[in-house]
Amino acid sequence: MLAVDALGTGDLDRLVAGWSDPAPFETLRLTTGEALDQYLRIYLRLPIGPRRLGPLARIFDYVSAAAPGVREILVIGKIGWEVRSAAWDEIVVDGPATGHVVELLDAPRTMAELVPSGPLAEQTGWLRAILASPATGVTVVSSPDELSVSETGELVDRLVADTETDVELLVANRLPPTLEPAGLREAADRAVGDGPMAGLAALALDRHRVTETGLERLRAIRAGAEAPLPVATVDDDPTDPVGAVMAGLAALAADRSTGRDGG
Repeated sequence: MLAVDALGTGDLDRLVAGWSDPAPFETLRLTTGEALDQYLRIYLRLPIGPRRLGPLARIFDYVSAAAPGVREILVIGKIGWEVRSAAWDEIVVDGPATGHVVELLDAPRTMAELVPSGPLAEQTGWLRAILASPATGVTVVSSPDELSVSETGELVDRLVADTETDVELLVANRLPPTLEPAGLREAADRAVGDGPMAGLAALALDRHRVTETGLERLRAIRAGAEAPLPVATVDDDPTDPVGAVMAGLAALAADRSTGRDGG
């Protein structure tokens, strides 16, 4: 499996470093400059990195600032190139947050409207086919707080309306430990009165309420659609965030295989 850092921040490499040996997947840190280098090497057969050529780099910066989707098409194009290489059984992309991911996924369509013919139009054609394929899907990750859930609902609506890629899954992460009914009763009893224990009990009750309300709102996103979105839950584990996410997805896969609801 290949895990792609489409933000180019290096955060994915830092999370995976030391997590396990050998790592369960390879990582690719993707920047616009590196994507441009590879694009021009493949299609123009330039012998050296084009970004080392000052005039060419300045022309690219000028064009990309004036034309929408140029930078995004390079990033999504590199990911599509990896898909076409058939070197990986699965590719997972850590994409940008909120509306930026919509621009990334919609870049091939935007570019096709700007350049309707020629080699670039041919490339945007196969990219659109990959993004619209049933084998491609978006997983949206949200914490259960009110603002994040609201932004997630808006993002899902934009992905459905403005892109050709299906939204397949919602993941609720950073969840605090769940309070069982007995724990809720105990916290409610101790929250009455003064003192540090009362404050801690009230805080536990508030976190529980926010989490449960957030999960209900996440499950309500597109609940009336023909194919409602499943919601996977990931407990907060700051010591092993990658492992926590993979454990949550594994649990969802197990639920699906047995016909149970994921979430």
